[in-house]
Amino acid sequence: MPDDLDPSRPDEASRESELLERVVQLETALRSRPAIEQAKGMIMVVHRCDDEQAFRVLIAVSQSCNRKLREVAAEIVTALPVDKPLPPDIAVAFDNEVRRLQAGERRALGS
Repeated sequence: MPDDLDPSRPDEASRESELLERVVQLETALRSRPAIEQAKGMIMVVHRCDDEQAFRVLIAVSQSCNRKLREVAAEIVTALPVDKPLPPDIAVAFDNEVRRLQAGERRALGS
């Protein structure tokens, strides 16, 4: 069967659309990266944890609040330096995750 008749081969318009969507996703990721890194740094300083733990906190808060990771990071970066309260849903999820992180540290020290 010739390639141009193969039903499993995406047509050019579909392929171009997929590529444009991917470009938009990558550009969004690049723009949100600094806020995510800043939020991780703030969490690391305030809660004395490492990079991986801070990132896990961000991910857990994002999932708990059903918000994009970049949105949660932006809220933290905006709020923490000026001691502004976080939105209630993020504040509750953040407190829960920090407590979970601290409880894990206490267990690790006790073992």
